[in-house]
Amino acid sequence: MFLDSLRKKFFQPASFLGCDIGTTSIKIAELKRSGDHTTLTNYALLESFGHFERSNNVLQANDLKLSEQETANMLRLLIKQGKFSTTRAVASVPTFASFITVLEIPSMNDDETAKAMSYQIRQHIPLPLSEIAVDWIRVGQQEDNNGFVKQFILLVAIPNEVIERYRAIFKRAGLSLHALEVEPLAYARSVIGSDQTPALIIDIGARSTNITAVDQGFVKLNAQIDYAGDSLTEAIARGLGVGLRRAEDLKKQKGLAGGHGEYELSTLELPFIDVILHEVEKVRAECERVHAAKINRCLLIGGGSNLIGIESYVESKLGIPTSTGNGLLFAPAPDRLAVVEKELQTRFALAVGLAIKGFI
Repeated sequence: MFLDSLRKKFFQPASFLGCDIGTTSIKIAELKRSGDHTTLTNYALLESFGHFERSNNVLQANDLKLSEQETANMLRLLIKQGKFSTTRAVASVPTFASFITVLEIPSMNDDETAKAMSYQIRQHIPLPLSEIAVDWIRVGQQEDNNGFVKQFILLVAIPNEVIERYRAIFKRAGLSLHALEVEPLAYARSVIGSDQTPALIIDIGARSTNITAVDQGFVKLNAQIDYAGDSLTEAIARGLGVGLRRAEDLKKQKGLAGGHGEYELSTLELPFIDVILHEVEKVRAECERVHAAKINRCLLIGGGSNLIGIESYVESKLGIPTSTGNGLLFAPAPDRLAVVEKELQTRFALAVGLAIKGFI
């Protein structure tokens, strides 16, 4: 134990890569640690628009397994062009390829909790234990009106098949896979850290939106919905009779801002945003009911969080302060990256959270 702590203190790697493999893009963030200070030193983005021509032309999705060869080639290209200083990497596993839930069991000591969890795992995960990797942590406890104390356990499971696929991809790409992490834990680490304030994180990607409730620094609830940035793009394309690439450009240029002619986009986009916010409200209500945690702020991350006007709209609908999340809160970027800092804070929040895990 003492030797392990010495190794961590004196022989800890200086840099880690956080690799966010999404449905239509790959983002890499390199973090360097010196003493107690962690900084973002490099980043790279490779984005594909092939899904605008063919809907299944994506890296991965609910009904499509991660393409090993193509993903490895893209990673290798990014590493080469980005000129990163390390090959040690932590990668994300999407919500749809993992199992995440919070269990409620009676409060008990560590040994009793471990025995209880061996039973709970069998009850809640629909795969044999031989086919999954499982981890769990306590994320809080609560006493009810009758004086009964219960504890909350965050249970995470990843199929071995998924783990082996990631190992093969990173080996082909010439990278050393240090760890895998489910997405909500990673972006909560970068934008929340140990902040005790209850919050909602809305991660708006290209093909799906993840909604996570965080309280006392712990993930308490997570949900995913298949409405996201591409849903808005498709609505604009249909409403205006333009191609998807043109619709994507218009979305980025005008967002939810008012305008005339072809720029009158908000009426096309808002119904889909409202569907997302309906799911957000369900997560919020469930978290407040089960965990007695009054949610009083909302953070937006992911590519969709850069939509002009979305912060004020979400705030008006949810009735709580809403802002874009800062993925660089605990790993600031150097001055030379100031021009892209806003995008790094939101689009790279997951990649930064992954890289931070390497130092833990």
